[in-house]
Amino acid sequence: MAVPHAVCVVLTTVDSEAAAERLARNWVESRRAACVSIVPAVQSVYRWKGEVQSEREWLLIVKTAVADGVACAELLEGFAADHPYDEPELVVVEVAAGAEGYLGWVRGQVE
Repeated sequence: MAVPHAVCVVLTTVDSEAAAERLARNWVESRRAACVSIVPAVQSVYRWKGEVQSEREWLLIVKTAVADGVACAELLEGFAADHPYDEPELVVVEVAAGAEGYLGWVRGQVE
């Protein structure tokens, strides 16, 4: 069930600082995100094509919102289209509570 003007956090990773900066700027400039925090040099360990991999990645924490009647999960398609990975990590979390001033600011930045 969609919450009116729900604020959502999208988590994703990319393989370079340049890719992180490009996505962050694109999403903020296009008003799909209010803010993107870039966490440098996280180490991700995962299984890919039958092999355990360990890679340095950049974590993007995307703060965004959706319009009335839209579920946060509906954000996935738009973010996936821009992502450089074949199978991007895109995890969407609906914010249950937060500082109302900040949440209002997020809602006001996103179209």
